[in-house]
Amino acid sequence: MKSITLAHSANSKMNTYKDKIGRIYCKEHRREICHECCMSFDMPNRMAEENAGLVKKKTELEKAAAEVALIMFALQGMERMVPRPSPAVFEMNRNYLQRAEEKLRQFAARGEDVETALQEAMDAERAKKMENQALAQAWSNQNPGKTTFELGGPEHQKLYDQVIATPTSSKNKSELYTCDYCKKSSAEKLALCARCKMISYCSKECQVAAWKAHKKVCVPWTGTKEPKVLYLTWDEVEAHGGAPVTGKVLEVRAILDESMMRQVFSCKDRAGKVRRIAAYTNSRGIPSLKQGSIIRWKNPRFYHFMDGSSGGRIEEEDLEDITII
Repeated sequence: MKSITLAHSANSKMNTYKDKIGRIYCKEHRREICHECCMSFDMPNRMAEENAGLVKKKTELEKAAAEVALIMFALQGMERMVPRPSPAVFEMNRNYLQRAEEKLRQFAARGEDVETALQEAMDAERAKKMENQALAQAWSNQNPGKTTFELGGPEHQKLYDQVIATPTSSKNKSELYTCDYCKKSSAEKLALCARCKMISYCSKECQVAAWKAHKKVCVPWTGTKEPKVLYLTWDEVEAHGGAPVTGKVLEVRAILDESMMRQVFSCKDRAGKVRRIAAYTNSRGIPSLKQGSIIRWKNPRFYHFMDGSSGGRIEEEDLEDITII
């Protein structure tokens, strides 16, 4: 892909809306991340949820792992900058990384699961990187010959919605397989909130811990039937350990085309997790699949690839269970 210069728009509108939890959104569009208004509240909103008690606070280990992952990806990005940062800037960040890694070594010495925490943190940073790559790839494909893309504004938002936005709305659908407080996914149905029937908890402890905050946004379910269930996420499929999730559907958006010998896409679920889908079909492809497509896969299986990545391996017999939107 050709080199693209990303220019930042100065057109920022600071009209915001705050909900009962303290989360902030752009007022005009009610978006947490609004490229049209040049606003991003995802990080402060996660902190607001933690401070309100809606979700479990990150542990000191998770914070340290996130710091290491952030600095590692920052250093990788600096290597590709033109012009390159000064040697002093590189040295400063390497020193930050050494101190952050020392924290992880201390946690490891106490017997804590550093490997899992670091893997999750690296996955989160990698997802951000893939989103940026996907945006550049989509813009390049739609604008041959152009080399400058302005970040912010209606064009940016339109491209984001077409290619990167999470694949489905959670409105009036219930989450049955991921605890709303600790965010752990399960292969078994969890206990729904009896009042709103929208969210679930893996234990009484999680439900009690979240109730003070959740009751502010808990709207009683008034339907005559149980609400529909959300499509599965990558973590919920992985919870089945590689076995087919019979009768359930994984929904993801194909955000980044990484195809070479066969069709491979990095795909984002509604929780923001990015994993790969690779076509091991007779044609080495999935009919009609392109960047931005929504993939719905019935009876999905989680797969660990030899290069260390993970996601879904699509075989010829899986095609009848796949819908492309």
